[in-house]
Amino acid sequence: MNIHVIFFGSLADLIGKSQLMVNDCKDVLSVKEKVICEYPQLKDCVFLISVNRKLVKNNHALEEGNEVAFLPPFAGG
Repeated sequence: MNIHVIFFGSLADLIGKSQLMVNDCKDVLSVKEKVICEYPQLKDCVFLISVNRKLVKNNHALEEGNEVAFLPPFAGG
C-alpha cells in the first residue's frame, strides 16, 4: 500500500525534502514510526498530522493512496 507523505515548513527544512512515499503502512502510527526511523531528527519535534487534509489526533486507519501530512505547530491571530 502506497501512502503519500508531505512535510511542511520547518519539518521539510529539517529533513531536506517536502514529500516522499512510504509502503506497507496500515495506519498513521506505522507511517510516523517509519518516517522517524528514516529521519531520526524528527524524533523530538512537535507536529500535527493530517490525513487527506483533515487533522487526526489518534491513530487512524489508512487506505491505498491516502495523503499523510506532517505539520509544524502554527499559531494565528
